[in-house]
Amino acid sequence: MYILAIETTGAFASVALAQTGEAGDCQILARVAGHDRYSHLQNLTPQIQQVLCDAGVLIDDLSAIAVANGPGSFTGIRIGVSTARALSQVKGIPCIPVSSLEALAMRADVAPGILVCPILDARRSQVYGAGYLQGEEVVAAGPYTIDEFMDLAAGYGEIYMMGDGVDTCGGKIGEIRAGGVSFAPEEIRYQRADEVAAIGVRKYLAGEGVTFDQLEPEYMRMAEAERKLRAKQAEENVHG
Repeated sequence: MYILAIETTGAFASVALAQTGEAGDCQILARVAGHDRYSHLQNLTPQIQQVLCDAGVLIDDLSAIAVANGPGSFTGIRIGVSTARALSQVKGIPCIPVSSLEALAMRADVAPGILVCPILDARRSQVYGAGYLQGEEVVAAGPYTIDEFMDLAAGYGEIYMMGDGVDTCGGKIGEIRAGGVSFAPEEIRYQRADEVAAIGVRKYLAGEGVTFDQLEPEYMRMAEAERKLRAKQAEENVHG
């Protein structure tokens, strides 16, 4: 069984191809990551072609498409979800939505008892964040100010922070919490398709695939343009 995994929620798109056996083990056969920031539209299709070619697998051999459906870059999410939908519809195979936060947290190699906190830059002094303790989500995934998120993580002795929210909010985090916090090094700080593939395999075997028209993006908040439009409409309604 082959599962194609797509990760476009961050600055650099990546694609991986996983094979799983009867025991549910996941082996990454091929992977490719982009080096141009937010060039997903131009690079994603060639990346998919490359991993299939590198693994010697035909697109008709795929069993499912796993895709990070958010949160993260709104444009990136749309590109990844749209591509997964198209492949799913054309090939008649299921999509598997994967949380970008959950997948990112899988990259952490920490001791038991350390809270893994993936945080993604949501702009306007906000992050999309969650907290995972030994793989279990204990701080609910959602949009937060960095102060709100750090309040939720305050009850944990040691926290390990990942994602591009570290880049934008690292200084503020240091002001809020002087000790008991560490940051992932850059080589494992950001999203990657390998973990999307691993979660995709698990969910596929559990029967959690969806049809192309059931796959939805998880933005966690409105886009800036939509927010402004709704505010304008509300103001117009008030004034008549």
